[in-house]
Amino acid sequence: MQLNSKFEGDIKLSRLLAVIVLSGLVTACVHDAKPVEFYRLSANVGLKLNKKSVDNLKNVTVGLGPIKIPEYLNRPQMLVAISDNQYTLSEEHRWAEKLDQNILLALYETLPSQLNTDHLLRYPWSQRQETDYQVSVDVLELMIDAQGQSQLLAQWSIKPKDKPSLDKRFDCRIPASTTDYALMVKAQSQCLTQLGQVLANSLNDLMI
Repeated sequence: MQLNSKFEGDIKLSRLLAVIVLSGLVTACVHDAKPVEFYRLSANVGLKLNKKSVDNLKNVTVGLGPIKIPEYLNRPQMLVAISDNQYTLSEEHRWAEKLDQNILLALYETLPSQLNTDHLLRYPWSQRQETDYQVSVDVLELMIDAQGQSQLLAQWSIKPKDKPSLDKRFDCRIPASTTDYALMVKAQSQCLTQLGQVLANSLNDLMI
């Protein structure tokens, strides 16, 4: 009986020591883990008031969206190219929301001041709501290349009601960084700001 008790005591002690060691390893891993940083794009970096804005736009309704992005960008991790066909994903640097929704909201926040109108609908809108113009954007590339340059390549379209659509391509490249993620996001936001200004100018031109 004494031998069995001693054996059982040794087992309990071994288990306790294992738990203590495991807890220490988990704690060490938690302390060593890097905190995750989250980012959002904006479309108002260096934004200038639109001088082409016309009064006619006050009486029209503009629908913004949809915004499409390729599947390789449809992820929370930020993406940086290390060669023409190879990319790295950062687990510590992530988008705060879905990228297509971030782009849509950023443009939705800034376009009213550029268009001199509050009649802006965000996709998807109710079928009962009619638009005079629908703006859609198909993002083809949005990344930092291997040289640390921000790239935004997009095909955009403005569809007036009962008229042919205006379809054009937008290409923006701005020096950024391959290591400073805050600078990357700022450069990408500058490109998105320029896209917003192009859309606003094109809408105003259609109204003149």
